[in-house]
Amino acid sequence: MKQQLTTLFITTLLTWSSLAMSELSQLSQQQLHPLTEQQHKIFSNHLQYEYGNRGRTYIGMAKAAKYSAGSDRETFFQTYYELEVINQKILGHMKSELGVGYDANWFVHSGLNLMTYLGWRFISPQQLIDVIIPYLPKLQEMESLAHPEYKPFFAYIVAQEQAQLEASQAAQTESWDSGAKVFRDFLPQAEAELARLAAVTSLHR
Repeated sequence: MKQQLTTLFITTLLTWSSLAMSELSQLSQQQLHPLTEQQHKIFSNHLQYEYGNRGRTYIGMAKAAKYSAGSDRETFFQTYYELEVINQKILGHMKSELGVGYDANWFVHSGLNLMTYLGWRFISPQQLIDVIIPYLPKLQEMESLAHPEYKPFFAYIVAQEQAQLEASQAAQTESWDSGAKVFRDFLPQAEAELARLAAVTSLHR
């Protein structure tokens, strides 16, 4: 059943992408999604920050998953990390298209390693919720400003952030394992988006 749902999700997203590409080819001389200078700046700032945010979260969750082994938080941080592994591959597919990327330097790696080593025991679900809730509207704004060709990608970016929020809320109201289950249930959607981008990339070669 899960495999059928994943296949359906990929097919739907590929159809969406094909329709967008067809529309672009027919109207190649027209600017389909004009942005003002201010809107373009907002979009670019959000995009650059999100690439950095995902990169830092990937590093942090890798360390949290390692250091929390054997604790009641292990499955939460492990599944969070598994999502960020896929997210890095998804963002990697799009960085040349969007002209953006993020490579953490030694100081960032070392700082996150130290902070996570010392602080993973003190991270609460509420702290995660308090970070995600004000950030989610910025991603939604970024999605609204995105070129139609890239809408499926930006819709995914919003969806994975929403999944993080729901996982944190489940951890807060129920248990860390309940939060991990939310992440685990979302992973097929992340894998489907990665497969969609890989398929689109191969079509354009």
